[in-house]
Amino acid sequence: MSLGALFNSYLYHGNSLKKRFFEGWYFKFVDKRKEKSFAVIPGVSTGSSKNESHSFIQFLSGNRNESGNFTYPFKDFHSDTKRFAVEIVDNYFSTERVSLNMKNEKVKIAGEIKIIHPYLWPVRFYSPGIMGPFSFAPFMECYHGVVSMDHSLEGEVEVSGEVINLYGGKGYIEKDWGRSFPEAWVWMQSNNFDHARTSFMLSIATIPWLGRSFTGCLCAFLCKGELYRFTTYKGARINRVDTSGDRISVDLKQREFTIHVDARKTSGAQLISPVQGTMSGKIDESLTSEIHLKVYEGNTLLFEGTGTNSGLEAVGKLKLKD
Repeated sequence: MSLGALFNSYLYHGNSLKKRFFEGWYFKFVDKRKEKSFAVIPGVSTGSSKNESHSFIQFLSGNRNESGNFTYPFKDFHSDTKRFAVEIVDNYFSTERVSLNMKNEKVKIAGEIKIIHPYLWPVRFYSPGIMGPFSFAPFMECYHGVVSMDHSLEGEVEVSGEVINLYGGKGYIEKDWGRSFPEAWVWMQSNNFDHARTSFMLSIATIPWLGRSFTGCLCAFLCKGELYRFTTYKGARINRVDTSGDRISVDLKQREFTIHVDARKTSGAQLISPVQGTMSGKIDESLTSEIHLKVYEGNTLLFEGTGTNSGLEAVGKLKLKD
């Protein structure tokens, strides 16, 4: 890992010698009519041996409920050490544009997408990403970063003959790196609210810590150009999390702010996930879920709205302290 990556969560944190390691960037796209959505995940995986190391690009279609994985040799992965820019063969990913050109026996995906006015996560030397000071802990199982909370799109992508027009659409970028995903978590995201420049992301997970574990949260809310952060290290308290059935309800409290989430999970498709660096796990993700959100500042309702075309995952059983 370069020194620059230590102080900037956007950048690549691995190297060719690191074993049992994964890193992936999650790009989500929704068209202007909110009828078609898809996600693309470029990344790398290094297992316990050199033969297990490879790069990959996953694809998830929201309206089709389909997914796919394209694998490449590890040597085909290239990243810039000073700014976020990743290349895998003829595919390119950055905060300015995305170029796709991949195919297998089942699907062909090709297109050029321009990213307009990204709301980049603020990077500080003492807080290189949404994890704040936890970003510097050397023994975390999984690290999380947000790259762009919200941006507009231009361009087109063709998926097996179907052209997806992204002009005027919305996009979002985040990432993960480490060894494995947590044993249990809830993750959701949407920036398709009726209110312009509004984006919401929430992750609650079981975090291993010094031989024990705790349930922590990372939550970000962009509203009217202001970014609100609700995290365990800033004192956020999870008062309720219910993942029963297709409804997911969450209540958070941080100082004078209260957040109520009522999400509806729709059917999705399977993605592969990391287990000790190897992409051997499986998770189900929806891109067509809904998130009803209420944010209070004291007794004042700061925001209420419903985000559509939402990404949503719920894995395992989360436990809260009594």
